Amino acid sequence: MIIILLLNMHKIKEVISIDTIFGYEIIDRFKYLEDLNNKDTKNFVKEQNQRFKKFINSIKGKEILKKEIEELILQETISLPFRIGNRYFFYRRFKENHSILYYSDDTLDLMSKNIAIDPNKFSKDGTISLDFAVPSLDGSLIAFGKSKGGDENTKIFVLDLNKKKLMKDVIENAKWTSIVWDKNGFYYTRNEKKDGYKPVLYYHRLGENPENDKYIYGKDLPDGKFIEVSSSSDSKYIFMKIGEWTKEDVYFKNMDDEDFKPLFTGKDGTFQVDIFDDKIIFSTTYKAPKGALFITPIENYNEDNWKVVFKSDSEIIQYFGICGGSIVLLTKENTYSRVKIFDMDGNFKEEIKLPEKGTVYFSGKYDDDKMLISFESFSYPRSIFLYSLKNNSMEKIWSQKFDITDIEQKFIFVQSKDGKNIPVYIIHKKGIKEDGKNPVWLTGYGGFSLGISPHFSSTIIPWIKRGGIFVVAGIRGGNEYGEEWHKEGMREKKINVFNDFISVAEYLNRTYTSPDLLCISGGSNGGLLMGAMITKRPDLFKCVICSNPLLDMIKYHKFTVGYIWKEEYGDPDKEEDFKFLYSYSPYHNIKEDVEYPIILFWTSENDTRVHPAHALKMAARIMNINKKNPVYLYMERKTGHGGGKPVKMIIEDIVDNMLFMMFNVGMKIE
Repeated sequence: MIIILLLNMHKIKEVISIDTIFGYEIIDRFKYLEDLNNKDTKNFVKEQNQRFKKFINSIKGKEILKKEIEELILQETISLPFRIGNRYFFYRRFKENHSILYYSDDTLDLMSKNIAIDPNKFSKDGTISLDFAVPSLDGSLIAFGKSKGGDENTKIFVLDLNKKKLMKDVIENAKWTSIVWDKNGFYYTRNEKKDGYKPVLYYHRLGENPENDKYIYGKDLPDGKFIEVSSSSDSKYIFMKIGEWTKEDVYFKNMDDEDFKPLFTGKDGTFQVDIFDDKIIFSTTYKAPKGALFITPIENYNEDNWKVVFKSDSEIIQYFGICGGSIVLLTKENTYSRVKIFDMDGNFKEEIKLPEKGTVYFSGKYDDDKMLISFESFSYPRSIFLYSLKNNSMEKIWSQKFDITDIEQKFIFVQSKDGKNIPVYIIHKKGIKEDGKNPVWLTGYGGFSLGISPHFSSTIIPWIKRGGIFVVAGIRGGNEYGEEWHKEGMREKKINVFNDFISVAEYLNRTYTSPDLLCISGGSNGGLLMGAMITKRPDLFKCVICSNPLLDMIKYHKFTVGYIWKEEYGDPDKEEDFKFLYSYSPYHNIKEDVEYPIILFWTSENDTRVHPAHALKMAARIMNINKKNPVYLYMERKTGHGGGKPVKMIIEDIVDNMLFMMFNVGMKIE
């Protein structure tokens, strides 16, 4: 390794490090920025934070935009309610920093003032968040998680809801846990890798010292494996899933039994499982990339005895539930939701008629003929409906209130480089022309089987009101068309994701906009996408917001929990994988003779998923190259990868990001 110190008063300090990996000479000028405690790193972050805030705060109209965003975000919002025992639980927020968990007894009352948990009381600055809340079988107790500053290192507490009192049970290191209650306590996963993620399953008996919790499974699992627990609809069975992103083994047992036994093992697919009335109902991607729904008897669940309930060439299965003695199945077709109902023998009964093409979530109980449905689209504010399985009728019981009469959504397909049709949503004011003169904000994700669906977002209204167009691209890597669509954006096929997004950008530049008016944004895996756009096609875009990104793809697995993504991206320690990762790794594909777009790199100091070094190193590299276009970096304090952030901080972030785009495309803000 050769180290050369370069100092330039007008540039970011460079310390050249040279490594040879599989015969490739790898030069890293900013390796020192990987150490967040390094004095030079701290000074760099401090200077860049001040520089960005000075710039963004100088833009006229910021207070006007902030007031608009506040009015939109601080409107009342209610989550999809769910019933446990005779209690209904739901989250509601109105002007608070965090949503409050409310409950009502016997009947659903969305205006109930019965508070179960108020995260706003966790801390003065709002940076301690509620990660989850799981009520016990009768709803009298709640196991809930708290984490600080977005670090996701969850601590579990138990609330006696009837007594309004915390119990003495406190469990540390419950990162990304799942919880299943029985009558005496609960199963949960504990993270046993300090600077990474290794879930191990335990059982906690209420009132006992967590250090003595019963070990169930997981200590011998290799890195990268997940453990998740869930229960059957009637809480008589518990399921344990062990696997990776695209395949898993499923074990189960009666709640009263001691040991788990295999249910579905050695099969290349993912599973959702329920047991009801001596039938195993399950959906899987095994031999069915779009998913299939089956029923099989519990006494003989060999593959030969699987009865197909639903399988489609055009729809992908999202999830199912047992509601009112029926199987309710949620599917997705061309990105929008469909809801079908079957009897317990698997016979089709009906499809629920929805307000328009949009996105649905539902909740219900096996013994209740009424279920709750949440519905929304880009042009339909989120609403909650009460659906009667008995009468096949649907009643709206709550809705967000926004004036969107002047907004329309279009759904089109754009052909990618290899001929694949990419689904795209375009949202704008009525009357917009395809004249190449419109500011456009394009976003995408393209990974981990997370696909697009039409969701209502009030925060895009200020952009659209000023004549901007908002575009979401359903590129490969997501689940828009099932597991095959996902796998076409994984590993060595990641190039498809980039080509899809480039094709959408090129289409927009031929129709609605031009490179001087096109902004793009993406976070996390979408931040990797932004990095690839910066290095592959800098000519297509005016400005880029690259948030919490992965950018050093030959070293991503050495930061925080990055190694658990090897199945998705590939393993840089294997020569074959290293070659395709290095070929597109944004940080390693920066060229000295290119003028890159105006860029904002955004990261978070407590991000335990994607290390801030990705953003820091690439920002510094391009800052030292660009001669004309400014490059900014902002590291947000007391936050992590995004979850649990207080609303006041969310508002400030949205304002800064939108202002950055508006300013750079010349949009009038005042």
